[in-house]
Amino acid sequence: MAKEFKLPDLGSGLQEGQIVNWLVEVGQTVTTSDDLCEIETEKAVIEIPVPYAGTILELKAAVGDAVPVGSVIAVIGADGESADGAEAPAGAAAESKEPAAEKTTPAPAAESTAKTGTGRVKAMPSVRRIAREHNIELTSVPGTGKFGQVTRKDILAILDNKPEAAPAPAPAAPAAAPQPGTSSQFEPFSMIRKTISARLSRSWQEIPHVFTRIEIDATRLLVVRKALIEELDTKIPIEAILVKACLPALKEFPAFNATVVEGGIELHKHYNIGLAADTETGLVVPVLKDADRLSLREMVAAMLDLMPRAVQRKATPEELSGGTFTVNNIGALGNISGTSIIPHGTTAILSVSRAVEKPVAVNGAVEIRPILEVTLSFDHRAIDGGLAQRFLNRIQENLEEPVKALL
Repeated sequence: MAKEFKLPDLGSGLQEGQIVNWLVEVGQTVTTSDDLCEIETEKAVIEIPVPYAGTILELKAAVGDAVPVGSVIAVIGADGESADGAEAPAGAAAESKEPAAEKTTPAPAAESTAKTGTGRVKAMPSVRRIAREHNIELTSVPGTGKFGQVTRKDILAILDNKPEAAPAPAPAAPAAAPQPGTSSQFEPFSMIRKTISARLSRSWQEIPHVFTRIEIDATRLLVVRKALIEELDTKIPIEAILVKACLPALKEFPAFNATVVEGGIELHKHYNIGLAADTETGLVVPVLKDADRLSLREMVAAMLDLMPRAVQRKATPEELSGGTFTVNNIGALGNISGTSIIPHGTTAILSVSRAVEKPVAVNGAVEIRPILEVTLSFDHRAIDGGLAQRFLNRIQENLEEPVKALL
């Protein structure tokens, strides 16, 4: 008998997800080794596997639909069987209490026939969305990203070279003058962009932000990093050294590893360090759990595993939550500096620019040194300027003599 498949628990208290890509189509025979669809949540893109073997009888949502956890998204049964009267499998999640949406069978997405090692073209959900909007077949686009992934730049290059459509015949009567605003195009927020918007708005409205900055001589930092790369024979993300420099300061000044609660402040005894990362679909913050328990080698290995998956939206919801302090390497995006909004539920975030050569006075002489600009955003409800400056001074000491922090 045909069975209904309900959107399962997505973890971390997530209540809904958005269908960004169906990986099957009605009438297709599937097994449990196949993937059913890609769901975008406020934290990540999750591949939902086919729950049981059979034939896809009905798909209950269209690409772009937001579906609550527990709602039926597909019906699977025997070939030729009707989807009507399908039963829910034992132990399935309870139906959503919200009124059921009208049942629809979406047309297969343009990229559903794309074939790679996993049976489909590799592309971020935002890239797939642009391709759909402009009727571009992803299988025809040469991917220039890592492992052949189709990127936003690849799609835009296609659009730049796409011939314009033939002009339509002139209307019999003069066309009305265009109304103001008709030259713009509305693009709805993705799930992650909605989340970023809501959370940053809440943080900015609720937290009295204060910003303070300091310049750090990065001469020793760069030398030590180069030596570590040679010694460990692996890439050393600058974030690893930044986190190692922050941990002693966080332990010395616990107000920076805390959460403001009703009537006071909760000082955390664990050190879960968020690492702000830029992706094609928006900012994500993977979290390095219990960072103080990791050796440098372990921390590097953890970052080299976690950061690429976060950028590709493959990190789990658990890996994107629970941060107690955040490091934002804004220098990774170029020679820029700036401030950051404090993630809600924490009291501070450290932003670090790219090292830039500047003339500085050293023992009465002018020398050219690589200088890092480090900015601290802190919650003035829990932290005053004097404490923030002492915290930054400790980080400065640890970065200018990084060996001390790495021991």
